[in-house]
Formats: sequence, C-alpha cells, structure tokens
Amino acid sequence: MKLTKKRVLLIAIVAGILIVLALLPKNKMGRPAMHEEAENIVSVTSQTVQKTDVQEYLKMNGSVQADNTISVYPDISGKIIKTYVSLGSTVKRGDIIADIDPSTPGSVYSKSSVTAPIDGTITSLPLTIGTSVSTSTEVAQIGDIHRLQIKANVPERDIAPLKVGLSAIVSLEAYPGVIFSAHVSKVSPVVDETSRSKEIYYFFDTNDERINAGMYVKIKLDTTLHKDVLAINVDAITTIDGKSYVYVINEDNTVSAREVTLGTSVDNVTIILSGLTEGEQVVTAGIQALTDGSKIRVIGA
Repeated sequence: MKLTKKRVLLIAIVAGILIVLALLPKNKMGRPAMHEEAENIVSVTSQTVQKTDVQEYLKMNGSVQADNTISVYPDISGKIIKTYVSLGSTVKRGDIIADIDPSTPGSVYSKSSVTAPIDGTITSLPLTIGTSVSTSTEVAQIGDIHRLQIKANVPERDIAPLKVGLSAIVSLEAYPGVIFSAHVSKVSPVVDETSRSKEIYYFFDTNDERINAGMYVKIKLDTTLHKDVLAINVDAITTIDGKSYVYVINEDNTVSAREVTLGTSVDNVTIILSGLTEGEQVVTAGIQALTDGSKIRVIGA
C-alpha cells in the first residue's frame, strides 16, 4: 500500500509529539508534568531582632585563703629540729613556731627559733622536722581566718576590664550546686613576668561557716555590661568573602542577604553594631541552603 503525503505528514507529527512527551519531566505518578511547576522552597527557623543586655564575663579558678596572710621565714639556714604549732593553731605575735639548728659538722650546737610576726591562725605548715631550710624558705603562713578572701590569677590578655567592686559568683568543690556571691577587693598593680598574669583578690559578700581557708573555687566574674543593644544568635551570621552577613526575611517569604557589623560575642549571642533594625526577622537555621532572593518557609512560625 502506498502512503499518501498526508498520511506521511500525520505519522511524522504523531511521532514528534511522542518524542516530546517522552522528554518531558514526570510527576510522582509517572505522567508528564506539563502543568506542574517545580518551586524550591527552603525550610528555616528564625528570630526577631530585639534589644537586650549582654553581660561579658571571665571564668577562672582560685583558692580561699585567710585575709592578711603573712609568710614566715627563718633568720638563719639550718634544719628544723622541733615544731610548736600545727595547721589551724592560733598564735600570738612572738610565739615560737619552730626551732632551727644552724650547726655544721664540728661546730658547737646552737638553736635559733622562728617566731610569729603577727597574731593569727596557722594556715600553712608545709615542712616537717629534719627539713633543711634557708632564709628564703617559707616555714609557715599566718592569717586571719575570720575574714576569708579568694586569690586568683587572670591572664594578661583579659586584664583590661578588671577593677575593684566587680561582682562574681563562686562555687566550691565541697558544695556542688551552691552559689556564693563575692566582689573584687584588690587587683595587683603589676603583671607577673613569668606567668604573664595578674593576681586578683575577692571578698565574700557574707560570712559562711562552710567556707574554709585552702578550699578550691571556681569563679565567674562579671565584667563589661552592654545595655539595651541589638543582639542575635550567632548561628544567624554567615561569612562571605570575609564579610559578615545575615538573611533578612521579607514580607513575601523571600530572604535578602544583608551585610552587618559585629560587636562583642558572649556565649551564643552577638551584638550587632549596624545593618539591622529592631523588629526585623533573620534566619537562624537553614542558612547553608540560601542565596539572596531564596524563597523560604519558617518552621514553627
């Protein structure tokens, strides 16, 4: 049978349609998605930009000691041959703490006593009978245990905000979960050249019989307070080409990349110096999938 020109043309048209249909993307039912438009919408979480107070702080370790603690040294080198006190003993100025024998082989036996320079309590007695000492060896420490203080060291990089009167909260190993309040009473005027740190001292705000000299403490010291500043979660910030950006949510559920200037970060919060205004919404999770103009759906909105 001979094909007419019309029939050949019809077959060609049908074949073309079949080819086009075969190349079209399929929907979930396996049918050509001729009337379905794929739309890429990213699910995100967000927060509202608000003003708040941001408190900077330092964490450090320290030890409880008696106030006005004085180290006691012998006047001569030798060996300790007798001690007259024990840890916690109360002494008066002039009381004998220990006897030192400065004799050398072949010399006549002699004795030199180490006496208390002040009234107080023995808070440290590190040496035992038979120990050799010199005039630079600490034999004991005497202090006033009725007024306790905390001694700590702050690295040189953190000393800028230190000043008398700053508040701190203190926790003791012996009482987990119990918080004691304290304040800075003294800041050393010099930086130790070996440790590159400053000594800082605290007084407890109230006397508590549970606190003893020699205890180990953990300290959280409040330093600079930034009042009424714009701040956002650090997770909302991304870095592009060395600059800081956030994604601001628009009314049409799209986002705009906005450059921001960052201030101090404390824990998971960063102060925003410029680039945002109070009340705007920024993306906090899902940032990696976003570009400027992306469509979004806020989860939990």
